[in-house]
Amino acid sequence: MDETNEAPLSSQLKDALQKTCTRMGVFLEEERAAALCVYIDELARWNRAYNLVGRRVGTQGMIDLCVDAITPLCIKGLFGEEKEVLDIGCGAGMPGIPLYILAGPFPLTLVEPQRKKVTFLRHIRRKMGLEGISIYPGRVEAMARDDDHLNAYETAMARAVTDPLRLARMAEPLLCEGGQLVLFAGEKDAGEIRRYGASLEAKGLRVQATRSTKRLTSRDCYLVQLVKTRPHGMREARSPGR
Repeated sequence: MDETNEAPLSSQLKDALQKTCTRMGVFLEEERAAALCVYIDELARWNRAYNLVGRRVGTQGMIDLCVDAITPLCIKGLFGEEKEVLDIGCGAGMPGIPLYILAGPFPLTLVEPQRKKVTFLRHIRRKMGLEGISIYPGRVEAMARDDDHLNAYETAMARAVTDPLRLARMAEPLLCEGGQLVLFAGEKDAGEIRRYGASLEAKGLRVQATRSTKRLTSRDCYLVQLVKTRPHGMREARSPGR
């Protein structure tokens, strides 16, 4: 694309992506940055018509959403060609689609119950040829009752979905042993997850790390990383005398 004809949103987004990737130590390929701009331009266009991420979200809001979405790239080993990745309650595709574009391809399943957002996800998958992406048009609670999805995913993510402790319990059956759950959280929710760490561990999820992403996004956001410690359905071993 000719730089002189580039839309303002794309130009600003590329600058923001480059700064964030540099701070994470991630090399940003020009082709992938351009693809991410296509996605965001299309999301902005659909948002004006169908209110997918909020009608008041302007250019800077779109850039902030995208920069926030790619912050899990600061965690080593989350994504790989053979790793099954789950994005729970992805809305219009955040964070799954930006991560897929920058770090893919990998098998990615997007979980979203709202019809208009599912329609957009199918549109963007077809338009951009994102063949490794599957879409589950329903709620994660229903998915967790389906044997085909139990213990199936190496990485799961959720951003701005319900309360994080409840979300962690809902996601646990879907992760394989050793699988990782990454929750986007504010300061209050991150603190609450730390306080209930022992309760989560009793249910098979250990809090591995809580990372502030302020140096990447200039906002008080956190990534809470949990690891599944045993297969779903296996109870915690009782210590002698208990």
